[in-house]
Amino acid sequence: MSPVDARMLVLASDAERDWDLVVQNLQKAARVDPGGGGPEAAWVALSLAHAYGAFETLLVRLERASGLPERTGATWHRRLLADAARAVPGLRPSLVPAEVEREWGELLGFRHFLHHAYAADLEASKLRPLVESLSTAVAATEPLVREALRVLREP
Repeated sequence: MSPVDARMLVLASDAERDWDLVVQNLQKAARVDPGGGGPEAAWVALSLAHAYGAFETLLVRLERASGLPERTGATWHRRLLADAARAVPGLRPSLVPAEVEREWGELLGFRHFLHHAYAADLEASKLRPLVESLSTAVAATEPLVREALRVLREP
């Protein structure tokens, strides 16, 4: 096995672990009713934030492996997501289906809110739709991510 092949297998393994974290955090969020009180709402909120964080880590990891330049600036998170929803000819297919780009964007916005709204109450009525958005986004995105991982594992 060449060093390049070995690096691609490590990349695929790391990216698969990132995706598995997305799915695990979705499962955590879906198992708890955020209307049960503060601890339950916090559990769901953190699970949502961790799910998006793992997804973003996967996207960054794949960009770096593709040799794309490091992102900078105040809007890099939004641009990363927007670019993941578009194919890069000769480099990679889309990683985010267009029909769920909005859902991923809502989760990104929620993660930003959670990181900066320390004293905010977490409302179940706002968390439940985000869990549904994450579920929809994961279901639609998983085939694309799994295909990208398959390609990375090919010799």
